[in-house]
Amino acid sequence: MQHQDKPVVLVTGGGSGIGAAACHRFARDGASIVLCGIDEAPLEAIARELQASGAEAISVCMDVTEVTARQKLFETISQRFGRLDVLVNNAALIGQAAMAPAETQSLEHFERIVSVNLTAAFAMAQLAFPFLRQSGGSIVNVSSVGGSAAQFHAAAYCASKAGIDALTRSLALEWAASGVRVNALAPGDIQTKTTDALKTGWKTGETPKSSFARTTPLGRPGTAEEMADVIAFLASPAASFITGEVLRADGGFLTY
Repeated sequence: MQHQDKPVVLVTGGGSGIGAAACHRFARDGASIVLCGIDEAPLEAIARELQASGAEAISVCMDVTEVTARQKLFETISQRFGRLDVLVNNAALIGQAAMAPAETQSLEHFERIVSVNLTAAFAMAQLAFPFLRQSGGSIVNVSSVGGSAAQFHAAAYCASKAGIDALTRSLALEWAASGVRVNALAPGDIQTKTTDALKTGWKTGETPKSSFARTTPLGRPGTAEEMADVIAFLASPAASFITGEVLRADGGFLTY
């Protein structure tokens, strides 16, 4: 085990979008980064970018739903760093991978979405807890406004994100006495490659661009970097008295 004075941040789904932006943000703040995900090439690319910027970073290609893979991940963290300060539960099936009409969606597809988006987040939190209790660290779960507002053809996705919101509050309550804070970010429309690929809009079946331009008071999508700033805030000492919060960063979408 290396002597590790820097905070260590684990980001699931760290190879793209909000996860990748969070990796870069925490690295700029001086943290060592562990990023994991299911696609090896983008993970390695982000890790190289972080290393080129002077950060210590390792990438782990894995399926967050696999028990053995999760256990090996935390063994790696223990051996390499000996600590963990922040867990960002960002891995999720979103976009086309998480969409299907409710009347025809298979139970296998529904359960896969819930397994990745919700069950894996709980399992990762359980494994992280002993580290976070020791470091006084925190968890930031990435939820969605879909946890509060319905979306066409996204019953499983919306249910999983509502579950993330409830999980966040429950863990915050249980673990507060141990000094572990648990919060969530609930993004609205965020400009990423995945959301660009969506063909069905919220509420009306419109395209996402037209739907969100009409229903987001700020009149634009957010960026992954803006979401990373919120994640970093929730994990920082500036949020030391915040736990159990689901912070919406949606451009005002849910004010309607």
